[in-house]
Amino acid sequence: MRRTLAATAVLLSASLASAHGGLPVSQHILRQSGGDQMFVPVVFWGLWVSQPDGRWKWICEEMINQNRFRKFALSTDGAFYTTDVKGLTQSTDNGCTWKPATGTIANLHTTDVDVDPVDGATAYCSTGDGGTITDDGGEIPAVNAVFVTHDHGANWTPLAGLAAQSSRLFDSVHVAPSSGQILYASSNNQTPPYAIAIHRSADAGANFTTTTLTYQVDSVDPHALEILAVDPRDPNVVWARATAEVPEGSSTVTRHGLIRTSDGGTTWSELYKLDAVTESSGQTRGIDGVAFDITNNRVYVATRTGLLAGSDDGSATVPTIAPSGTLSQTQCVDAHGGSLYVCSSQFPPDNAAIAESTDNGATFHSVLNYVDTVGPVDCPAGTPVGDLCPSYWYMYGAQLGISFDGGTSGGDGGMMMMPHGGCGCSIGAVESAMGGLGFLGLLVVLGLRTVARSEARARRRG
Repeated sequence: MRRTLAATAVLLSASLASAHGGLPVSQHILRQSGGDQMFVPVVFWGLWVSQPDGRWKWICEEMINQNRFRKFALSTDGAFYTTDVKGLTQSTDNGCTWKPATGTIANLHTTDVDVDPVDGATAYCSTGDGGTITDDGGEIPAVNAVFVTHDHGANWTPLAGLAAQSSRLFDSVHVAPSSGQILYASSNNQTPPYAIAIHRSADAGANFTTTTLTYQVDSVDPHALEILAVDPRDPNVVWARATAEVPEGSSTVTRHGLIRTSDGGTTWSELYKLDAVTESSGQTRGIDGVAFDITNNRVYVATRTGLLAGSDDGSATVPTIAPSGTLSQTQCVDAHGGSLYVCSSQFPPDNAAIAESTDNGATFHSVLNYVDTVGPVDCPAGTPVGDLCPSYWYMYGAQLGISFDGGTSGGDGGMMMMPHGGCGCSIGAVESAMGGLGFLGLLVVLGLRTVARSEARARRRG
């Protein structure tokens, strides 16, 4: 029976994909100052927030911004920053209110954002804006930069040390976790030759040294480079993903090369290659994240085909990585508190939006299943999330398979349907949400709900 329901969920998931814009796909795990609470950005849906009792709550994406592929950062004192198609959105009240940044950055496409590991008021954001096309077909070039704020996003200013590179596209920015003074950024020309560059600062962005990347993906110059991680044990050890269009037959394939430097970006070694795929959401995935388990001297890499792992002491020695565990896909990886957490798939065969391993990635169990979400986060009345996310929850909760049962009497004598989180909505609202899915979508909801409950019972028995 369980296999039949799981198969039904897979076959009919396309119906769910049209609901809130697409299937929910976990992207990253954020933590404030290395704490236990997890904040999980989800494509097309918003931000999931773990609770002390193991349950999860939700911030609707409608209150954040319209960039479905937004990247998030969370400061040591709780400020959120997220990239947008134009500008940057930020929150300084625990995600209850999201406001766009003002100034020059508001008019530029932001590509990445990172926070200072010590100073909660400081964050960095990169821009890669292609410029503006005028009505007569002309082009007004953008002045790109890496921007910094020292006041929780009230003001953003471009780093003077990269002013000479303003005609380039900045793909990524990353602060070394061991030192807020060491900063990396990557950039490329807008047209071939792309001439990928790595910019390194040892003084928090006042000055930079720039190195041109000589690495090729199967003899092809990359058109983009994204810095994935800086080793917390040595800020000269950096992991990055290079992307190139590699000829294959009569066409080309987008290929990712995972590369590592131990000298701050001067020389690079290749560790792995993987062909990327563009999913139905429009997102291109291949090599997607890197994390370090310092206690056990291991490194983990999230990829679209599963998890990679290897021994790594953080030295100049290039580690060897190989597939680990049984998950069919991973979008992120995070080592924390003796456990390994990964972003995976809500749907079979993985059945875990966030999975946890306590045996170094050999086996996993689910810690986030969307059907177990208890409702929107608790925000004060008068805040956008507090006032508006509950209405979106009423509309979309059923599409995640949320059980709106255990009703109580409404003020007009009708029955109020209560989801697990205690947020009320009328029967009509639930029926409206279900109706948006149609009969096939309803089967998906029921199938996912039954599978999730079976898994929960199995976990309790185990």
